[in-house]
Amino acid sequence: MPSSDIAPRDRLIVALDLPGVEAAEAMVARLADSVTFYKIGYQLAFAGGLRLVETLAASGKKVFIDLKLHDIGNTVARGVESLARLGATFLTVHAYPQTMEAAVDARKGANLKILAVTVLTSYDDDDLNEAGYRLGVIDLVEARARQAQALGVDGLVCSPEEAANLRKIIGGR
Repeated sequence: MPSSDIAPRDRLIVALDLPGVEAAEAMVARLADSVTFYKIGYQLAFAGGLRLVETLAASGKKVFIDLKLHDIGNTVARGVESLARLGATFLTVHAYPQTMEAAVDARKGANLKILAVTVLTSYDDDDLNEAGYRLGVIDLVEARARQAQALGVDGLVCSPEEAANLRKIIGGR
C-alpha cells in the first residue's frame, strides 16, 4: 500500500502491548486525540483485548491486529471473517500461500487489509535450516513476497534489512 494512501495523522501506530484491557483503555484515554491508530497483539488479545477493537473502531480509531494467523485455509478464513467484523484496519498472517490466499478471500467486502509476515525477524538461516527449510532467510523472504503480491496481499511485514530489497522486488505497490 503506497504511503500516500495513509493519512499523515495515521502513520503513527501505538502498540498496546499491555497485560489487560483496563491498562489499554487507560493508555488510549491518556493519548486521547494525539493517536488515531493502535496495535493489538497476542498479549492484549488473549487478555480480552479483541473486544477493544470494536470499541476503538466505533470511536473513529484504527486498529492493527497483530496475530500472525497461520492454520489450514478454512480455519484462517473463518478467523479472518470474524476479525473483519470487528472493524480492524490491518491483520497480520504468516506468508504461507494457503494462509495468505484464505485470508485475502475471506476479507472480501470488508475494509480489512491483510499484511503478510515473510519470516519472523528473529529467525536466521540456521533457524530455518533446523526447521527443515531449504532456503535461507533472504531467499525465503523474496519468495514469500512474490507469492504475497501474486495473491493480492496488501502489505508485508519484514525486517529493516529486507525492506529495500523487497521494494525492488515488489515495486511501489
